[in-house]
Amino acid sequence: MSKTVSIQTNPRKKPQPPARQLDSFVHGEAPPPPKAAPIRMKRLTLDVPADLHKRIRRACLELEVDMAFELRRILLEHFPAE
Repeated sequence: MSKTVSIQTNPRKKPQPPARQLDSFVHGEAPPPPKAAPIRMKRLTLDVPADLHKRIRRACLELEVDMAFELRRILLEHFPAE
C-alpha cells in the first residue's frame, strides 16, 4: 500500500509587491508608473592617485551621493551623447 503526500510550497516564499504599492492600493491611489528599462552598464577600471581618490570620496560623502553615480555624472557632462 503506497501513500501519496502532497507537499505545498512555503507561503512565506511567495513574491510580495513592495510595501509602497500595497499602501497606495489600500488608499485608492494610482499605481506608480513602470520603471524604465535598465541601462546596460560596462565596467571601467581606472587608476587614480590616492589623494585624488580621497578628495573625490570626501566630496561625495559631503554631497551624500554615491561615488560611482557622481563620476558617471561628470563623465556624461564631459562626453555628451551626440
